[in-house]
Amino acid sequence: MNTEKKYKILVAEDNHINIQVAKYMLAKVSTVLDFVMDGQSAVDQFINNSYDIILMDMKMPVLDGIEATKAIRDIEASRNSKTRIPIIAMTANSACEKAADCEKAGMDGFLSKPFNTDDLLRVIKTIEQDRLQQ
Repeated sequence: MNTEKKYKILVAEDNHINIQVAKYMLAKVSTVLDFVMDGQSAVDQFINNSYDIILMDMKMPVLDGIEATKAIRDIEASRNSKTRIPIIAMTANSACEKAADCEKAGMDGFLSKPFNTDDLLRVIKTIEQDRLQQ
């Protein structure tokens, strides 16, 4: 992966400690880093901004990660968008059925908390490689 590339990242996370950890971890790979604390705010930010990646917590108020992802995918479809923003699920639950739920909702990657910067970069690299092969 091109470690020089900087990403515009939206992080949907409702835990203040996890937000601070994400700020630290993502500082080296992002030029713009926006945070929201619920799924509806993630959808609103997506509508009004352009991002390279969305990191989506699974359990948030208003809309959870699955509902927010479905809403974003519906918006992309209604816009007839040729590109699909990568959405990476972040969850404390590492059960396999949760990964399947994430994929079914339209998420592109899955990270079990706690994860480190290398885990995140590995998921981003996989998404980039998949896009190049399409």
